[in-house]
Amino acid sequence: MSNIEEAPHKKRKVEASLESLLPDDVAISCLARVSRLEYAALSLASKSYRSLVSSPELYKTRSLMGRTETYVYVCLRTPPDSNPRWYILRRREILNASFSDLMPIPSCPSQPPEASSVVVLDWGIYVIGGLIKGKPTSKVLLLDCRTHTWRQVPSMRVTRASAAAGVVDGKIYVLGGCKFDEKNWGEVFDPKTQTWDTLPPMPDTKKRDQYIHDSLVRDQKVYAVDGTDRTLYYSPSLGQWGRGNRGEVIGNRRDWCMIDNLIFFLTRNGTVIWCEPDELDWRETEGMVSKEVKGLGFLKKSLSCSRLVHFGEQIVNLWEKYKIKFGRPQKLIDLLPGARLSNSGGNIVLFWDVIEGDHLEIWCAEISLERRQGGEIWGNIEWSNAVMTVDPFLDRSKALSSI
Repeated sequence: MSNIEEAPHKKRKVEASLESLLPDDVAISCLARVSRLEYAALSLASKSYRSLVSSPELYKTRSLMGRTETYVYVCLRTPPDSNPRWYILRRREILNASFSDLMPIPSCPSQPPEASSVVVLDWGIYVIGGLIKGKPTSKVLLLDCRTHTWRQVPSMRVTRASAAAGVVDGKIYVLGGCKFDEKNWGEVFDPKTQTWDTLPPMPDTKKRDQYIHDSLVRDQKVYAVDGTDRTLYYSPSLGQWGRGNRGEVIGNRRDWCMIDNLIFFLTRNGTVIWCEPDELDWRETEGMVSKEVKGLGFLKKSLSCSRLVHFGEQIVNLWEKYKIKFGRPQKLIDLLPGARLSNSGGNIVLFWDVIEGDHLEIWCAEISLERRQGGEIWGNIEWSNAVMTVDPFLDRSKALSSI
């Protein structure tokens, strides 16, 4: 063996080319054993890694090996920075102790600061429309969750903000969020052809249809939830519009989502409630019968005191204009749920904020669900801890979306 060391630049050339010496199937087999959280960094190492990380074969291999990973992505706005910032909720173990935190990932400087709709399709997160300097935009951005890179996809035909959005059969359907025009109320994006098409005109439009705060997909139909918790939907298979139900008055509900074929949402007083999905389509006079998720009473105070959710200047200004007419002198932020509810792998994920002295903490809890005898749903907290600390803080951080 020679005692003469190679020049550093020669070493780098040899090391950088090692992955190119492995057959693709061997390289993919190795990468499939690595946490997906490391893929973004690996994609920066070389063009070969970037190609492998983006390869569909890699994710097929991960699935066959039982190495699939699901992560919650969170978009926050933290003053004084008005630009949205993206994070991944990750679970870690250090010194035999488990905890979760928010890991920052690359964000897009041109993302609208509020009122965008967000959906997941395949390996990407689509950020749709929103408000830029108070005006709606038709821009659509795509976050590649394999490499954590951003790119712009074809814009919508209509500018939209706070629209309903959902995925059915591999296509993205967007409803409302635009000027009161029944001809342009909905459109659909086909990622295969990279084109937008207008949906059939919506009959019998109502003024309240302009104000949408939630959406969900159920039974291959995209539902929009308006400011009075009434629902309307579009059925792609039938090419038809329809109107659903509304709930009884127990507090404004936000963050509607489907988990194991049940609908869950959060109320202003910090209660997590649920209902059967068929109730969406009952006649309006029958009402949706909501029931409380049991076992979470000790979270109510924290959730009801939270002010983490951002409602947007458009909705806040509308409320300020009409609150006297409604006989409700309170601020909108004091009337609507201030915590954030989403789902992951069949569990509920809750986010809320807490002021501790001169700093602010963002907390998270993952809750598994159990249906007991008699039909009651009980929640069991799998873990709960502060996932981010803002110190010092100038104003409350705002969660724009979690998905």
